[in-house]
Amino acid sequence: MSCDKILRIVLIGAESTGKTTLCIELARHYNTVWVAEFGRELWEQKLAAQSLKGGDIPEWTDADFIHIAEEQQRRENEAAARANRILFADTNAFATATWYERYAGKRHRQVDAIGNRDQVDLYLIPTPEVPFVQDGVRDGEKIRGWMHDRFVELIEAQGTAYTLITGPWEGRVEQATCAIDALLARCKAEPQTAP
Repeated sequence: MSCDKILRIVLIGAESTGKTTLCIELARHYNTVWVAEFGRELWEQKLAAQSLKGGDIPEWTDADFIHIAEEQQRRENEAAARANRILFADTNAFATATWYERYAGKRHRQVDAIGNRDQVDLYLIPTPEVPFVQDGVRDGEKIRGWMHDRFVELIEAQGTAYTLITGPWEGRVEQATCAIDALLARCKAEPQTAP
């Protein structure tokens, strides 16, 4: 981990585990910026367009997932230029590749390749024991456990640092800030590279 750059902290995990709320709170706490989940934005656009036409719920395509992964990564890299020491991301291209697996039942080589370019210093993974909140867009209540386990499995195989954020909603921000403060303390203790 290089501590003389913007630290990238990504919230990843199953639906309705508080990732977006944590991103907002953490960005406020550390006086920095965060990147929203582009895949959700695109899905809401698809749903709105479909409702105007009537008919069935739209489907995801391979092209959608490639676009989501590329755009998520582009937005994250753009936001890094405005970040104050830390950048928070509500998902990343690596997560998009796992969402593709969830929908298609297999991995996608191109989406995986985009996700492999992600820069992550720490993953925060909220666990799914909190109640599922249906917001009209979510559809993964029954597979929250599988999604959580799959993210942990893949991140461990990758070797990237992660922290599980557990328990009731009320203690999750404090757990996240403890993990981030520990990361910042390690950076402070490391010798900095010469300019």
